[in-house]
Amino acid sequence: MSTGLIDPHYVTGTLSYVWPYLKVTLSLTAIAVFFGSLIGIFGAIGEIMGGRLTRKLIRAYVLVCRSLPNLVLLYLVYYGLPILLLAIHQEWGIHLPYEHISAYLVAAMGLALHTGAYLTEIFRAAIHSVNAGQVEAAKTLNMPWPVIFRRVILPQASVFAIPLFANQVLSTMKSTSIVFIITVVEILGAAKLFCEGNSRYFEAYIVVALLYWGMGTILEIVFHRLELHMGRYTGRTA
Repeated sequence: MSTGLIDPHYVTGTLSYVWPYLKVTLSLTAIAVFFGSLIGIFGAIGEIMGGRLTRKLIRAYVLVCRSLPNLVLLYLVYYGLPILLLAIHQEWGIHLPYEHISAYLVAAMGLALHTGAYLTEIFRAAIHSVNAGQVEAAKTLNMPWPVIFRRVILPQASVFAIPLFANQVLSTMKSTSIVFIITVVEILGAAKLFCEGNSRYFEAYIVVALLYWGMGTILEIVFHRLELHMGRYTGRTA
């Protein structure tokens, strides 16, 4: 029965229609965070240990991707990637299947580039947060660099990075809501499609908001527990 403001029939109808597309939102988030983390790790190491040119290139990437709105970056990848691959084919004769690049792949790449720029700075700051004296002490014990990184730097840097990393994961998850603009249907896009025949946007967006709230709450709990677990290395508690 409708209450006048909210019709439960359309709430349940939206949920049924949108639910299968939840996996698109989650998979895009996971892919973007995974590859964004790889970009961030190598970017942070490059900024700290790389040569002058390497540092300049990484800083340029970070500046550009952090300055551009996510939607603009997504459009640049969507329209620019096929042009780039076509130019490579015409210039060097290397054929890359630019005509078969899916909108889903473009969305994942755009989100990963944006996420990687922020994670580069997060990881760099986390590494710098470790007391340099501890690293020097480890060196005097003739510990190899991989061991120093794993036993001294990583545990302490992780405690610093986890809250910021969690914020970025949540931001990336919410940013998936823009990929409908390049024809990738996720939960918000599915809700819009559902409303085309009935115009019950309020009920549809309530459902979408609750789904985002639920996913965000679960992620907050997971990262909070992870932060508590990692805090034992430095004696910090959240």
